[in-house]
Amino acid sequence: MSALRVLLLLPLLLVSLPSHAQEQSLPKQQITDLDQLLEAVRQEQRAQRQRNKQREQQFLRDKNQQQAMLEKARRDFERRQRENQPLVTKTEANAAQIARLEKELETVVQDMGDLSTGFREFAGDFAAVLQESMINAQFPERGEQLGELAATRSQPSIEEIETLWLLLQEEMTEAGKVALFPASVVTADGSSSEREVLRIGMFSAFAGGDFLRYVPETGELLVLSRQPASHLRSDARNFAAQPGQLAPVTVDPTRGSLLGMLSYTPSLQERIEQGGTIALIIIGLGIFGLAMAVWRGVYLALVYLRISGQQRNVTSPQASNPLGRVLLAAKEVPADDEELLQLKLDEAVLAEMPALERGNGVIKLLAATSPLLGLLGTVTGMILTFQAISLFGTGDPKLMAGGISQALVTTVLGLVVAIPLLFSHSVIAYMSRAMIQRLDEQCAGVLARTAEQQGRVQ
Repeated sequence: MSALRVLLLLPLLLVSLPSHAQEQSLPKQQITDLDQLLEAVRQEQRAQRQRNKQREQQFLRDKNQQQAMLEKARRDFERRQRENQPLVTKTEANAAQIARLEKELETVVQDMGDLSTGFREFAGDFAAVLQESMINAQFPERGEQLGELAATRSQPSIEEIETLWLLLQEEMTEAGKVALFPASVVTADGSSSEREVLRIGMFSAFAGGDFLRYVPETGELLVLSRQPASHLRSDARNFAAQPGQLAPVTVDPTRGSLLGMLSYTPSLQERIEQGGTIALIIIGLGIFGLAMAVWRGVYLALVYLRISGQQRNVTSPQASNPLGRVLLAAKEVPADDEELLQLKLDEAVLAEMPALERGNGVIKLLAATSPLLGLLGTVTGMILTFQAISLFGTGDPKLMAGGISQALVTTVLGLVVAIPLLFSHSVIAYMSRAMIQRLDEQCAGVLARTAEQQGRVQ
């Protein structure tokens, strides 16, 4: 029973255990039974309620006091705000104006920076274009002026912008003009002389009918070391002699580059010299072969005419043509000996064949030899090219140009000589075979007529 009481009293003691202060205020009495314990708990509960109520009242008093202080502080803030409102409005207006002015300043600074950068870049690009322009030969002071504008590092002034604009407008205007002006012209031998120069836009220039080339590095006008064809130079002279009138004239759209390349274009003689000794041999053989072909062609043509004339008068043969000589050989044989007559005619035809076929083998040989000589020149040129590569490397292509030129030129010359010789040989061989065939036909005719006469006699 005592154990059960302890278990029941233990929760009550844990829940309702008073504080140290309360223990001092409560009367100390001995609890001996459950009724006393229950009464003690009830007293403690009432005392706790009383204390909680006092605390709640104190909290409400403190809350009201804090609320009053907050309202007072809010009223003070609103009053201070009303007092400071004009200054805040002015401050906000000043801040907005400062932000706007800062943005405008940033835009102006950026625009000025873009203008300066664009001005320098355009002036530099235009200076490079202007240096290549042939118009500079007429207005040489522009280059220095534009160089100063491109070299400036400060903000460009209105005068500098207008100067650049004026130079650009001047370049565009002069590019569409045909102008005549005095200038110093350097000839092919290096001497300089003052001459009247005719300029067509920015493309071509002439002096006394000679084509000129503008050198941007020195600003000089040079007479081309190798001029175009004579009729083009004549057109230039006529164009200069007829100002203000329509006349044909040659214009280089590349501003002198094409005309300048004429100096590097080798002539026919220089091409042959590039081929070396083998090229000369091929040309010599070609000339000899063509001369023989012409000679044989003329000879066979004359023989053909004589044979044609003899065919119209077979009864009176002449010794000046092969057919006549064959017919004369047939007259020496008795008409009743047909076998001897045939042998005599064959002998006469065979005697005429060497004269008709003379030179054909030589022409054919030359036609076959020329490409082989060209191949020999090709191999020789490639050997020279490889020697140059082994000595100097491949850094400079001009060192290999000599061997390659010889290789290509000899090949071309060999083919150029072989092709006409081959055609010539075919024509001459055809003509000679045609005349031999005609002689054979006439011999057959003679034999037929002889056999016919013998048949009638019998």
